[in-house]
Amino acid sequence: VNLLVSSSPMESRSGVAEENTVSSKGIRKKVKNSESVALQRYKIDTYNLVDLDKVLNDVYCSCRPVSADYEARKDTLKHINALAFDIYGDSKGGRPVLKAYGSFAMDMFFARSDLDVSINFGDGVSELPRDSKLQILERFAEKLRSLQGEGHVRNVVSILSARVPIVRFLDQRTSVECDLAVDSKESVLNSRIIQIISQIDDRFQKLCLLIKHWAKAHDVNSALRNTLNSISITLLVAHHLQTQDPPILPPFSLLFKGNIITYSKTQEFLNREKRNKESLGRLFVTFFVKLQSVEFLWRQGLCVSLRSGLWISKRWRRAGVGINVEDFLDVSQNVARVVNDRGAKKIYSSINQTVEELFEFLNGKIDGAHLKDKLFVPQPLVEPPPPPPAPQVEVYHQPPHHIYRCDEFKGHHNKRPRFGNGDHITVRHRHGGEEPIHAAGDDSHAIDLPPPPPPFGRVYRIYCDKFGPQNLP
Repeated sequence: VNLLVSSSPMESRSGVAEENTVSSKGIRKKVKNSESVALQRYKIDTYNLVDLDKVLNDVYCSCRPVSADYEARKDTLKHINALAFDIYGDSKGGRPVLKAYGSFAMDMFFARSDLDVSINFGDGVSELPRDSKLQILERFAEKLRSLQGEGHVRNVVSILSARVPIVRFLDQRTSVECDLAVDSKESVLNSRIIQIISQIDDRFQKLCLLIKHWAKAHDVNSALRNTLNSISITLLVAHHLQTQDPPILPPFSLLFKGNIITYSKTQEFLNREKRNKESLGRLFVTFFVKLQSVEFLWRQGLCVSLRSGLWISKRWRRAGVGINVEDFLDVSQNVARVVNDRGAKKIYSSINQTVEELFEFLNGKIDGAHLKDKLFVPQPLVEPPPPPPAPQVEVYHQPPHHIYRCDEFKGHHNKRPRFGNGDHITVRHRHGGEEPIHAAGDDSHAIDLPPPPPPFGRVYRIYCDKFGPQNLP
């Protein structure tokens, strides 16, 4: 299979970030030391991972798509092509070519995954201006809205202010949600390359689905929430397999010859004598342990490089980024750029929790069913319990039939109401007990209210013989 790349992926296009070769050697040494210490601490090689392999294979079999899921997406593509014909017909400018990209094109999707489709005009490598893209999307959106009442589509939404503008809709005939973009040729190519790479070793596809399933369950697979998008997860998994010893996937640079991408070059990698035979379970555990061990290095410029198959050092324009994953087609871009400090903390909180749960299983503290629930089932949000009812304080003038409520006392029992010099005060609890207090000193003197004794209390009655209404706090 030969694919034409618009420009050489070996060069940075915009100079946003550059690799520091000297720093890369130093940071790789840090990664190696950190990972080695982590693996020794967890003693991963002392565990029998057969039971974990069984758990993970069961999860994979339950979440992977079936033939009906493939057919539904193919039918959706046919429906969109028919839509394009209705809009453009045999116009002079030509009808667009619609191509799938993303998880479906990579063969790494779930039954409920949406379908990403690029509307491409011509075979050229030049990109359409943004205004032209918006006009094309508006035409499709208008046509889709006209079909909403006919039972073909629903939930048509134009998201035109996004970095990549799209029109989203649900194909009612297939129940597949679709995102239409314009001229996303690089994303189409990116997806095709990943699909080619996945044919080298089936552990790549399996591990990608498992990690994506985990990420969705832990709510760390959302660009909108500043966590990992799906392509970042896919490339992190690929890099994990590239950096095993011996490597399971080759550096992506092996695929490139100038601006031609050829699958035939991977045969040299496949025919090598030494092959990695690690189990799916070991690769799953070490994926999280490896990421856990390098957490402190991201801020030092640590970056994932798929084209070299190595960890590299790279400084990006935006400071404080959480995770760095270089785009192997445009090395000036960080595909995980949406991950900010807060998102990184959420991701690493989930990673740390997962490592703990995996070793609880390996040490026999929880069974396989519990591990599945902890790793792959969304956990309900635990909301903090509501605060106890606030104490109510009533201030009475003497005699008691003149009642004044002091709103500022409502809140906590240790509010400090101020009384005048020489006031004689009695704190009377609701259950009938009394506690006389004498306020002495100057006018700024204050008293503390004692806490109400359970089970009676959260209401105080305070009697003051010299507390006139004009002097109430």
